[in-house]
Amino acid sequence: MKTKILLPVISFFLLVASCTNSSDKKAGNQDTKSNVTSTDWQSRYDKIEASDLPDNVIQLIGKEWMLVTAGNKGSYNTMTASWGGVGYIWERPSTFIFIRDTRYTYQFLQQEESFTLSFFDEKYRNALRICGTRSGRDTNKIEEAGLTPLETPSGLMSFGEARMIIECKKMFVQELDYANLTEPYKTKVMEESYKNESSKHQMFISEITNIWVKK
Repeated sequence: MKTKILLPVISFFLLVASCTNSSDKKAGNQDTKSNVTSTDWQSRYDKIEASDLPDNVIQLIGKEWMLVTAGNKGSYNTMTASWGGVGYIWERPSTFIFIRDTRYTYQFLQQEESFTLSFFDEKYRNALRICGTRSGRDTNKIEEAGLTPLETPSGLMSFGEARMIIECKKMFVQELDYANLTEPYKTKVMEESYKNESSKHQMFISEITNIWVKK
């Protein structure tokens, strides 16, 4: 039996209307144990509050995309995504993302308490495209994308090329029940976003614990 979602009053939530699909932006992941670097965070990154987020979130996630990364320097995965948002719930600044249960990174998100969302300048668009069309099950797509693994002070994984890193701690995980879609969206969403596939999305609502912006 699926647990119904009972959410308290949400002060603010931004929902992105576009998503990474299974063709040109299919989410993939990477399991790697090499090339993890360290850095002087005080000289390279500023810590900001969630209320000072400098970007338009619709543009940031829906148009520019992000990398969702879970695991540690011994074993981690990353995937390109463009479904999600930033808002406020349960008295905490939060993020929410949606991950298919068929993605390789899904198991890492389930296993780990925390993860990162990484954002890049436009010049890294091809790197994100590679991370969205290659599977970490059978290729080292991080190396192919030319990204540099980077461990945050809290032991989470991101990439040295990221201009902003949001660290997230899971609060709520729920499988989306597509039966709750309302018309005319139900028919359109199932055809446009899922091609009537059988895979399911899991929703992850997470507290923002740190935001790092490159100087």
